[in-house]
Amino acid sequence: MLDSTGLARAAGLALFAISIAGCQQSAAPPEQPAAFVKAETVALVPYTPTLTLTGSIRARAETPLAFQISGQITELSAEIGQRVTEGQLIGRLSSAEQQANVTAAEASVAAANAQLTQAQTTFDRQNSLLNQGLTTRSGFETAQTALTTAQNSLDSAQAQLETARQGLGYTELRANAAGIITERRLEVGEVVQAGSPVYVLAEDGPRDAVFNVQETALIGRSAETPVQVALVADPNVAVSGTVHEVSPTVDPQTGTVEVTIAIAEPPASMTLGAAVVGTVSSSVSDRIVLPWSALWSEDGKPAVWTVGEDETVSVTPVSVLAYGTGVVVIADGLTPGQRVVTEGTKLLTPGETVQIEDAP
Repeated sequence: MLDSTGLARAAGLALFAISIAGCQQSAAPPEQPAAFVKAETVALVPYTPTLTLTGSIRARAETPLAFQISGQITELSAEIGQRVTEGQLIGRLSSAEQQANVTAAEASVAAANAQLTQAQTTFDRQNSLLNQGLTTRSGFETAQTALTTAQNSLDSAQAQLETARQGLGYTELRANAAGIITERRLEVGEVVQAGSPVYVLAEDGPRDAVFNVQETALIGRSAETPVQVALVADPNVAVSGTVHEVSPTVDPQTGTVEVTIAIAEPPASMTLGAAVVGTVSSSVSDRIVLPWSALWSEDGKPAVWTVGEDETVSVTPVSVLAYGTGVVVIADGLTPGQRVVTEGTKLLTPGETVQIEDAP
């Protein structure tokens, strides 16, 4: 049994344990430290809208080259990328039939010439005899008619020979201008129909830069705005151009419009087919420009995290005017003076208190 002293000690220990437990239950949980973020104060800054496009160099005049008659191709002497001169022979068709027609027409001309020579001799003799009163008027007129008929026969034979020679010429394909072959659509041995293109010739002369542009990108832009055209391979090779033509139709698959930029004096290195970048700048306006890292997505739509006066954050939907290199241009949703989180957005929750680091 415990004596009175032991009971008092046990009671004291029990009371001490109870008081400790009560203190532990009433202690408040430790506060979470405020998240460190970087932010900047929204301000209007001068912004020059820039449209950048990728395209290629093309000849202003591109001509399909085709045979004027149907036949089997026996020769094609031009290759893609080859330079040709005006009148240069670049293809032939089988010409056996046309050559036979020329040979027959030449024989007809020779025969008609012989008939004309004989008719002329007969007419001259009859004319002399008539003057001497040694022949009849009827004999003279018969010789005269024969001479006229022979002359008409020769004219007809010569016309047929010209047609046959023209047909033979149609078996040859020649370049109608100086330039570069950009396409070769058929090969030797194939049968081609009259008028079907065999080659495409990019004629020497003016060069254009051709771009496929989203139709919406053309809204509000003047056709007189200069366009800077630079080589993709070497941006230092650049030249200014102007809008030459805008296609009246929209590509149903891509929703783009073909825009042709005229280049007055293209550098020598801007060869046909060279990849180029076109840049168009519009007038300067004041806009809110933020770094890419500030952009957030809320329900699939653009937004940013804004910091209130009480240092808590909230999601603010915004409309984006343009996306640039490392920046985003805001069209609507923010006003100058607001603070926007630019770094540290990934783990934020609405209403969370933040501590701004290196705030401007």
